[in-house]
Amino acid sequence: MKKQQRRLTKRDFARLSEEYRQYNKKMKQSNNRKLCFSSFEVYLDWRFGRTTASSSVRSSKTRTMQPSRSYERQTRAQAIPSRLYQELSSDLRNATARPDGNSYSGTYIQGIAQMHKSNAVPVGRDDDPEDYATMRRGH
Repeated sequence: MKKQQRRLTKRDFARLSEEYRQYNKKMKQSNNRKLCFSSFEVYLDWRFGRTTASSSVRSSKTRTMQPSRSYERQTRAQAIPSRLYQELSSDLRNATARPDGNSYSGTYIQGIAQMHKSNAVPVGRDDDPEDYATMRRGH
């Protein structure tokens, strides 16, 4: 014997249609468009267990994508080697190496005074460092 189906009242129909709308909205927001139902009737069939979720929702076979060939980016330097690089000796290839840093080798500057935070001032041989200390404090 078949089980008798119960008729939907207007209140049940309104509640179920709202549930259908909310379910589809939630699936779209969570980026699960494949789990959205195409119509209210399909949702009702799923809701009351007449069909399974996999058969009521669009089923798609998933497979792993296999690239046709591996790709390696070829830069212009690889494609066209430099003519000068080939002609120069190994000593001259590094002719543009980083220069050594500058350093002070004189005798006039005796030190550096700190005026305020990152305001460094050079102190000369004839200058009094105490003058810079009082300037900083405003005395």
